[in-house]
Amino acid sequence: MKQEVLVEGMTCNGCANGVKKRFESIEGVESVSVDLEAKKAVVEAQSVIEKAAFDKVLEDTNYSVVG
Repeated sequence: MKQEVLVEGMTCNGCANGVKKRFESIEGVESVSVDLEAKKAVVEAQSVIEKAAFDKVLEDTNYSVVG
């Protein structure tokens, strides 16, 4: 299942890589690609990932999931 997640706070490729690694740590996530310019991540997972799971892995960063 593919989900698009808008992420605020990313300004460089390092940011995008950090978000990618954190999203990949969520249980059930199979792959993540981050589009820095569009400020979004495309997440492939076994089932729908709740916004709360994304918020939890980003809670100690300057990034936030929008919507």
